[in-house]
Amino acid sequence: MAVGTYGNVRPADVSPLDIEVYYTFAPDRETFATETFSITSTDVISNLLLPTDQQTGGEENILEGFYNMSLPATIFNQVGIYTLYLRPKILTDVSTDGHIKIVDCGVLSALPTVKGIIIDGNQLDTDLTANNGLQGYKIEYLDTNGNKIRNTVRYVVTSNKVIPVTENIGNTSQTAVRYRFDDSGNLIFLQVTQSSASNVKPNVTPFIGVPNQTILMSNTYFNPVAIEVEFVENDIDSLVNYIAGEQIKDVDNGVLSYYDEDRNITRQFDLYEIKDDVSEVSLYEVKERRTNIDPTQDFDEITEDVEQ
Repeated sequence: MAVGTYGNVRPADVSPLDIEVYYTFAPDRETFATETFSITSTDVISNLLLPTDQQTGGEENILEGFYNMSLPATIFNQVGIYTLYLRPKILTDVSTDGHIKIVDCGVLSALPTVKGIIIDGNQLDTDLTANNGLQGYKIEYLDTNGNKIRNTVRYVVTSNKVIPVTENIGNTSQTAVRYRFDDSGNLIFLQVTQSSASNVKPNVTPFIGVPNQTILMSNTYFNPVAIEVEFVENDIDSLVNYIAGEQIKDVDNGVLSYYDEDRNITRQFDLYEIKDDVSEVSLYEVKERRTNIDPTQDFDEITEDVEQ
């Protein structure tokens, strides 16, 4: 019997609100970008919809994986290389606008072998506090100095509302705080992977964080994307105009003017010769770009005067 392969690459249907956009700028390829800037995602990204004859109303109209991106001229206005970086949005505490913090690392009352991270649901938007609202989210950790712990990543397997309960430990008189599922609770229990000990070292539990530690939580709706956009002074159309377009050379003052398809002046040059001081022999013919456009070199006015 043949074994089939199932599944495909799923196009993202992420909302622009769940995307963070950053960019850098370098004037040329020999200069490193030294500063990173952020842009509000909804200002530059929007969803594209299905053709009108295929629309049924509601969210079904969104064409998955297909987005518009605009580059505002108020930001992208220099000749050089812009690198845009799009990544999943990192959650912030809705009350403080800071990062999410771990309240505790504990176990479930009914399943004491299941260890997880407990966070305060008041830090999150209400749609994320629902049971399994954070399923699939990625967790990264910051150390005590606020630096990210590199290459340490956990993923949320389940997220459920819980309340703390105090229980005796085994047959001793000692008590410990554990957690019980309860939809009325404000705390959220996150079971993450990897969180259970391996068979090789059953007494060593993998690191999942410590109480009061700051974490970076982000969705996994799409893979981060880097896009390079190079802004140049001339495009193909303008180069064609310089080579094969209309030109006028003013013989009296040595001004050479280039025009676009609408006969607007796009560039001007001063033409002159450098001669030997003694023999008056021409040594160089110079074509020097003018910094100030001479408006008297209007194409229509000059050619009309000639025709008359």
